Amino acid sequence: MELILFVLIGLAIAIAVGAALIMLATKIVGGFSPKFVPTAVVAAIALTLAGAAASWVLGMVLGSGTTSSLLSLVVIFALYAAIINALVKRPDGSQMGFGKSALVTLVLLIIEIVLGVILVVVFGAGMFSMLGGVH
Repeated sequence: MELILFVLIGLAIAIAVGAALIMLATKIVGGFSPKFVPTAVVAAIALTLAGAAASWVLGMVLGSGTTSSLLSLVVIFALYAAIINALVKRPDGSQMGFGKSALVTLVLLIIEIVLGVILVVVFGAGMFSMLGGVH
């Protein structure tokens, strides 16, 4: 029971962080920030589900390897750009366009990679420092 609660809390935090990152990337590229609750949260959930489904399907079809990873990256990038173009609207209600959505996706992926590297360095160093006392 506790495991389900921890998973749900983790998903809620991940969706909130993802929505905040979508808002930040849209502010950087598009010059506006979408609303958090209806727009950015729905986009974060849709990106997560679509990315997971596309990764799973491409993994089943192509198997593992460099070619499948690169193809998966391209497919997920185009999928993210299409979803952001469809769900994140300008303040006047019009779409951003696929080009700007692709730039938002690129900035979003760069932010996620930088955050991931920082977290790995911080928590990885902590894990190795804990292992230092074990002889």
